[in-house]
Amino acid sequence: MAKDNPSKYPARMGQSWEEEETIKLLTSIQKKKSIEDIAAEHERTVGGINSYIRKLAVEYYFNDKRPIEEIEKFTGLRKEKIQEAIDKHTMTNNKSKRLPKILTETSDTTETLPTLSEVVTILKDIQHKLTVLLQKVE
Repeated sequence: MAKDNPSKYPARMGQSWEEEETIKLLTSIQKKKSIEDIAAEHERTVGGINSYIRKLAVEYYFNDKRPIEEIEKFTGLRKEKIQEAIDKHTMTNNKSKRLPKILTETSDTTETLPTLSEVVTILKDIQHKLTVLLQKVE
């Protein structure tokens, strides 16, 4: 987009970040520069800067095992924003896609989870029973 319409979009919008640029970004944060000024210096959007800072926070947390308090100092993000980014990353990368507890808790550890088609069948049955109940109430 930036290449097609340079007057509308910053020149480096969407391009990958180089190590030197990341260091410059973190230095600017330490100097308490505004996100708008940082975005202008890096020729990126404010959203792109914010997104990259959250990405760094997640990397520092998971890859470098840094405490949230330290990540706050590096990124300038508040604890709540760091935790939101961590939670979003965790949810996105959770392979089980958060099956309801009733489907994941079993009393017999040898019992297997239902297949997707079995879950769909159960849900259709529940939907049918609810429809019948609603008709009786009306």
